[in-house]
Amino acid sequence: MELEWQEIGYDSKDMERIAHDGVNMYVEFLTGRCYKYPNLPYEIFQRILNKEVISKSEGKPSYGATLHQLVIKGGYKGEQYK
Repeated sequence: MELEWQEIGYDSKDMERIAHDGVNMYVEFLTGRCYKYPNLPYEIFQRILNKEVISKSEGKPSYGATLHQLVIKGGYKGEQYK
């Protein structure tokens, strides 16, 4: 299955792009590291794209803050694949 990547690097300090295949979410960081988050609901992926969480350091909506709050603190474990 070909992933449809959402390019977000223009508006993120850490993340280059993200994708969801209906079951798993994939995140590529500006550092070159890539992670797969198995069994992550599509709704969470959409919420990241909507930048629903305010960054504490910048005081504005952030992809990274949303990823951290909903995915990392939500207990989803990423598997580095690159």
